[in-house]
Amino acid sequence: MSADQRPHAVRFSLLADLCLKLGERQQCASILVHPLRGEAVLWVPGRAWPRQWLGVAAVDHRGRWLHTFGSQWSMAGDVAEAAARVAWTVGIR
Repeated sequence: MSADQRPHAVRFSLLADLCLKLGERQQCASILVHPLRGEAVLWVPGRAWPRQWLGVAAVDHRGRWLHTFGSQWSMAGDVAEAAARVAWTVGIR
C-alpha cells in the first residue's frame, strides 16, 4: 500500500477537495482541521444565528468512501453533489 492509499491520507484528501468545492461552487466557508491526534474534520459554519458548526467527516464504509454530516451521508466520489448537500444543510440555498 502506497502512502497516498493510507486511510488517513485518503480521508484528508477527500475533505480538502470538499473544502475547495464548497468555496468555489457554493460560496460557503469551511475550515479543514488536522489535529495532532485523531482524524481530519471539515467544519462548516451555519448561516443562522447563533452560529452552529456542522462537522463533516470522510469514512470508509465497506470499501466505499462517504462524507458524513449531521444524520446525512453522501458518496465521496461526487464532490459537487456533496458540496451542494452540505451547503443546503447549513442554510446556504
